[in-house]
Amino acid sequence: MKWYGTLATVAALLATQAIVMPRWPSTASDPLPAEQLEARLGGAGLLSRSERRSPANPWPAKRSLELATSVPVRLPLRGGFELTLMQGSVRQRFNFQASSMGMDQPSLKLTQRRLSESPVPTAMGLAEDRPVLQTCLLADPDLNDAFGVTREQLSAIADRLASGKAASLERVIGLQPNRTYACTLISLRGPKGEPPSERLWKQILDLVEPVLRSRQS
Repeated sequence: MKWYGTLATVAALLATQAIVMPRWPSTASDPLPAEQLEARLGGAGLLSRSERRSPANPWPAKRSLELATSVPVRLPLRGGFELTLMQGSVRQRFNFQASSMGMDQPSLKLTQRRLSESPVPTAMGLAEDRPVLQTCLLADPDLNDAFGVTREQLSAIADRLASGKAASLERVIGLQPNRTYACTLISLRGPKGEPPSERLWKQILDLVEPVLRSRQS
């Protein structure tokens, strides 16, 4: 009985620590597969012929108390469109949303933001006066319907990942599973006054999703 009491006390302390002082987000250790992404989009004839991916990174990886992001991959597309992909992770569940991932970058931070569910959960808005579509992908190879935008959508996906015997035991003793609040932000920006079409958005997602998923397998 004494052993069970000690275990319950430790579990309660760990649960309190997880709530009060969540762990810091960690920057992605592996860069996004820029060459594979470029090859997929180029094979579909979507890459700009006059402008190729710059060898210089638009901005470096960063890590703060609440947000960590990877070095982005920015790909110029035909017709003046621009695709940016960037991994992001947050420390706390209530910040786990697509808008948190790009909040420090003008080209990713949306104004006049509204939501759509087609073809996947999508945020629409303006960034630097140019129309943008955004979503976030939890690129686990075992997940279906792994796109999300809002905290509710992305947290629900993370909860599905935090499953199994270990997580069940933690729930029984009152300790929440140690989830990772991370996803890959996918942002498509069009020329001023020309929003990306749903057809183009779906085509790009269909091309990049297998590449992003394969790096997690």
